[in-house]
Amino acid sequence: MHEMALMESLTEVLRRECAQRQVGPVTKVKLVVGALTHAMPDALRFAFEVCRSAPPYAPAAELEIEEVPTEGSCRDCQERFPVAAGEWIFLCPRCGSGAVTIVQGRELRIDYFETADGNG
Repeated sequence: MHEMALMESLTEVLRRECAQRQVGPVTKVKLVVGALTHAMPDALRFAFEVCRSAPPYAPAAELEIEEVPTEGSCRDCQERFPVAAGEWIFLCPRCGSGAVTIVQGRELRIDYFETADGNG
């Protein structure tokens, strides 16, 4: 389960940020997770439950996850289009070109976090 490793990395990033900013425990974290990361939201929530028992988290800290679908953009006709889950050959549905750039779906980032003292 790579979600546990992801959450441990997230926890370390938050620990450093809280120390650097000299702010109190984290009460809420919002993650943006792209479909191509293959990070399962339920597994991330479970890993968060495990990790939130230690600093930098407040005991009742919350995790919000925004799931981002995969989208492609054709370099030939500039069509932007959704990519179906499990689809690994990216072809433009408009012109059939294989000159496709993935423009969305690889995200895995902290959008924001909140702390008990209102900073973050």
